[in-house]
Amino acid sequence: MKTVEVYVDGSYCKTKKEYSSGVVMLYNGEVIKKCGFKGNEPSLISMWNVAGEIKAAEYAMLWALRMGFKKLILYYDYMGIEKWCSGEWKTKKEGTQNYAYVYGKVKPKLEIEFVKVKAHSGNIYNDLADRLAKDALGLR
Repeated sequence: MKTVEVYVDGSYCKTKKEYSSGVVMLYNGEVIKKCGFKGNEPSLISMWNVAGEIKAAEYAMLWALRMGFKKLILYYDYMGIEKWCSGEWKTKKEGTQNYAYVYGKVKPKLEIEFVKVKAHSGNIYNDLADRLAKDALGLR
């Protein structure tokens, strides 16, 4: 099964009122894409760095589907990334509702396995996703 592994992370800048996302994608153990981007959607701003993690996960899901992957292994360090999709956590905010909606649309076409990693624990790809998110905001 054609599988992509993706590490996601988010960051937030209080002074700019912007969140950011970091994404690192691997195929057959090699980095094939990495990116960082920022946003300031009003429905997400109050979620700070979690907003960036949500947008990174959405990006990973949609990109994997568009590129023809059949399975996505999604590495994250914030539990909500998995729990909002599994239904274990309620989607009370517009941002989490939209995230769960994207997951619901992608799930029938893409197998998604969620893997929790400890933040700032020396995992090279999680640390890189964190750095890409911070760089997108100019925080480093």
